[in-house]
Amino acid sequence: SGVSILRVDSEKEGDFVRVGGTACGGGTFLGLARALTSAKTFDEALALASAGDATRADKLVSDIYGEDGCANLGLRASLTASNFAKLSDHPMGASSCTEKDLARSLLQMVTQQSVLLAIAYAREAGCINRVFFVGGFVDEPNKIARTAIAANLRSLGGCAYFLRHSDFLGSLGSLKWALKVLEDEQGASSSGQAL
Repeated sequence: SGVSILRVDSEKEGDFVRVGGTACGGGTFLGLARALTSAKTFDEALALASAGDATRADKLVSDIYGEDGCANLGLRASLTASNFAKLSDHPMGASSCTEKDLARSLLQMVTQQSVLLAIAYAREAGCINRVFFVGGFVDEPNKIARTAIAANLRSLGGCAYFLRHSDFLGSLGSLKWALKVLEDEQGASSSGQAL
């Protein structure tokens, strides 16, 4: 699925607001991994990504400006200028990029999009040192995504946190809401019978 970005203002129940999001998330990663590689499952896609090198598919700032140009512009040479852009430099099928590299580039693309949005909203809210990531895509076994997110956020001056068992938080929130609705309906139904 995609990514939602919430601003939590306090520990009080309901004291949060959805400030934004993107359709580019874990579902994008798996869907494109299936289309671009031999991976059929999320775990297979992650295994490919963990052995890949995104710089074989992604064009970096240093590929455009060179090391000296990056230094003159005050840009890190290792910044991604364009995901998958090196594939356009070669005739179809002539790239030295492997499916592992494609999976890694894809993982970088998805994590970078989430981080860029998260840091923008965190800056606006004044909380770049408290950015929490939850969901199945950043579950504990997916250390490669967690590492990429943490490194990308750190490079932008932020600090990422990951919650244990975070892949269940959406389900727990849905269950809590469903139970509240059921309780409200039962309460309305009992008060109607008393009349």
